[in-house]
Amino acid sequence: MVKQIRARRTRSRLLDAAAEEFAVHGYAATKLQAVVARTGMTKGALYGHFPSKRHLATALVAESAQQWSRISSTGLERGGTADVILAGLIREIRAQLETNVRFRAALRLAADCELSPSGSPGLFEGIRCELVRSVRRAQEEKGLARSYPAETVAYLILALVYGTSHLPLWETAQGVTVDPDRAWEMLRTALNLG
Repeated sequence: MVKQIRARRTRSRLLDAAAEEFAVHGYAATKLQAVVARTGMTKGALYGHFPSKRHLATALVAESAQQWSRISSTGLERGGTADVILAGLIREIRAQLETNVRFRAALRLAADCELSPSGSPGLFEGIRCELVRSVRRAQEEKGLARSYPAETVAYLILALVYGTSHLPLWETAQGVTVDPDRAWEMLRTALNLG
């Protein structure tokens, strides 16, 4: 029992360290030695849990894909109008990107190279499909951005949400920092999204 607990903790520490590296450097530039250095463990500990960088990355993506599946189904179970459900999904994606390094890393990995268990949709694909469905429902129910294809609106939403998690803060010519929340508010207003 103690060994299992220790093994789970080790695996979790390795996933956290790998997530930090993948989130910053992406798949190609991440070095396993940097992951090991973050944990203070040996390479043997890493390879005891993950035989390769690809296995480590795939584990992060698979975990986040499962998490996204729970998030999207929970939003649908809560019910409400289509625009409220869509806004909730978007808030959840933003929250995950801001607070969950594993999710942020997994989305970066999914953008770099789609890593998903065979037969299941990848993380980006799962998010894309749910956003398109939600936008389409909001268009039908509320007339939300009806003049634009649902796929285009979903793409714009994901580009803004994902992009702002990777951009550094900008300053205007007047020295005011551009607020990502304000950019999101502008898009919500333009789309008539509650």
